[in-house]
Amino acid sequence: MALITINTPFNIDLEFSLAAFYKRMFAWLIDLLVVFIYCYIMLFFVYQNVIDENRWNAITKDNLSLLLLIGTVLVPVMLYHLLFEIFMNGRSPGKFFMGIKVINMEGASATISQLLLRWILCLANYFLIVVIFITSPIYLFTIAFFMGVVSLPDIICIAVTKHSQRFGDLAAGTVVVDTRYKMDIHETIFMDLQGQTYQPVYPEVLKLTDRDINGIRNLLAGKLNTDTENYMMRVAYRIEEVLNIKMNGEPVFFLQTLLKDYNYLTQNK
Repeated sequence: MALITINTPFNIDLEFSLAAFYKRMFAWLIDLLVVFIYCYIMLFFVYQNVIDENRWNAITKDNLSLLLLIGTVLVPVMLYHLLFEIFMNGRSPGKFFMGIKVINMEGASATISQLLLRWILCLANYFLIVVIFITSPIYLFTIAFFMGVVSLPDIICIAVTKHSQRFGDLAAGTVVVDTRYKMDIHETIFMDLQGQTYQPVYPEVLKLTDRDINGIRNLLAGKLNTDTENYMMRVAYRIEEVLNIKMNGEPVFFLQTLLKDYNYLTQNK
């Protein structure tokens, strides 16, 4: 599971799971199906009732057909992803069904300007209107293949970028995450010290930030080898210097004590 850690403006690290490629693909296919169903209903059912050969002359019929095509098919289809992501907080129907959404790189909801930029830089949006040429459901697979070819640059970009971002995401500063990922409490800096008779050793630890403590936790959770031991020792000596305290015991024990002290003091302020 690919994760992204975002440092918020409040200096708190938030961890998100990046949306898996298959989830993004199925969300896109669901959205394509929704667009197709909408267009199919509008073109082959609604229009036939609105444009009656007995009610309109040929010129009026052509003008009305063009107006309806632009106003109720072309514009809604072109703006499909943008409007849904704005009003559904970074989700389209497909993304909602697959449990993924668009957020910004600060861990908050993407702004309208960010959603607009990522929409503009999505090449497939400009070809989405081809669904109106589907005269039967069987052609949907052909259109899906065509749209996949058009989206190839974005697919490659998702595959090679660190946070699985397409061009629009890179420009807008957004990322697609899995909203169904739940962080285990043991993956955070939280330690339950309630019910324990605990006496903090280093009250100065409160001078450290949540990001510092999270770094200590990650260091202690890592695999112990010669390199990590040396790095842990340098970290411990640096904390000694910054907090003006004296390390008692080994660096590992010292860092574990700092982690416990921080949890106790923040929970009992």
